[in-house]
Amino acid sequence: MGKLLENYQAAVNYIHSLPKFHRTNNLDNIKEALNVLGNPQNSYETIHITGTNGKGTTTNFLANLLEGTGKRVGMFTSPFINEFNERIQINHQYISNADLLEEVNFIKDKIGDIPLAEFEFVTILGYFYFCGRVDVAVIEAGIGAAHDKTNVITPVLSIITSIDLDHEKLIGPTIQDIAKEKSGIIKSNVPIVTGLLQDSVQDIIEETAEKKNSPIFKFGREFGIKNYKNNNFRLSFIYYDDRVDIEGIDCQGFEKTTAMNASIAIRAFICYQEGHDLRVSTTAIKDNLDRNHLPARAQIVQQKPMILMDGAHNISAIHNLINSLTINYENKDIIVLYAGMKDKDRQEILEELAPKTEHIYITTLDMARSAKAEDYDLSVYDNVSFVENYHDELQKIISKMNRKQILLITGSFYLISDLEHYFS
Repeated sequence: MGKLLENYQAAVNYIHSLPKFHRTNNLDNIKEALNVLGNPQNSYETIHITGTNGKGTTTNFLANLLEGTGKRVGMFTSPFINEFNERIQINHQYISNADLLEEVNFIKDKIGDIPLAEFEFVTILGYFYFCGRVDVAVIEAGIGAAHDKTNVITPVLSIITSIDLDHEKLIGPTIQDIAKEKSGIIKSNVPIVTGLLQDSVQDIIEETAEKKNSPIFKFGREFGIKNYKNNNFRLSFIYYDDRVDIEGIDCQGFEKTTAMNASIAIRAFICYQEGHDLRVSTTAIKDNLDRNHLPARAQIVQQKPMILMDGAHNISAIHNLINSLTINYENKDIIVLYAGMKDKDRQEILEELAPKTEHIYITTLDMARSAKAEDYDLSVYDNVSFVENYHDELQKIISKMNRKQILLITGSFYLISDLEHYFS
């Protein structure tokens, strides 16, 4: 038996000490480790979710709906914002420090010398913790699907929220390559629910579903939303499919994509209930959809002046975010605090943000992946500047703001994670 980790922080430090990536993208190591542990991921039902954007929000909505039926519902998400334990939840209660320490010690000892990357170990930790504790677990994929380390399950339902350009170096370079990777979430005879897919990738998903004999439910065809309205960070809409209209659905947010993600979760929930010959209660859907929230998704941390944090970090998410803000708050001037990673489409993001905002303050984070001042060409902009210390700058920005201004903090979950503590 190896040396026991003595406390919670030691367990978290051990996880973070593991390699970020392996040179191979196959699933052999995680399968071997799970096999040693008795394949806990096969002992309860799972729902598997991938997507370039919206998968965390959809995961949360769907977990809310399933919990509303009285089930014990596991939720595996990434990244975390405030504390590591957020990644593994049951009925929106984080894994406790004591349980995390116990499980990490047990898994570490049991799997021995099997080489695992950090995300593989975290995935195993989630699957193992849920064993014997949940009826169903909603599993958010990390990157992609076919080669994602979560893809060692046979779910009862699969979901693809969206397909856009992101992580091109890992699962690209083209959007068609990304679609092929994400289509790996589709399993034989398992229903697949999708969000609004671009024309350039629809055929890839539909052909994969057909080959696997998987019933497919697409946003805009088998289901959708209508009468969409936004009022002061509350969305309302009617959900519809080929059998039912559900009026009076309400959730927190200001982007239409949030309402679309809610409809994906509703369609998935209906599929799940019907697959188990269970009644679908429209009242329960309305009551439970928005019961619990995730941090860093259209999160208002201050009202006067308005300060908003959102983890948008690729061009499609930034496009949706800034356009929704400018449409819904056209009488407000938007100031942005932004930090981007070196592997993101930062120049495209600046081109999207600059014409629609009063000023952009670009900053950097204390991590190797974070883009520094020399990684940007700011000479073409007169409303973009670089600040090294965003804590100091944030104080100055807020002190100068007036009622007609909104501060948007975006570009990286890591930036928001740090500033969550600042605002709380």
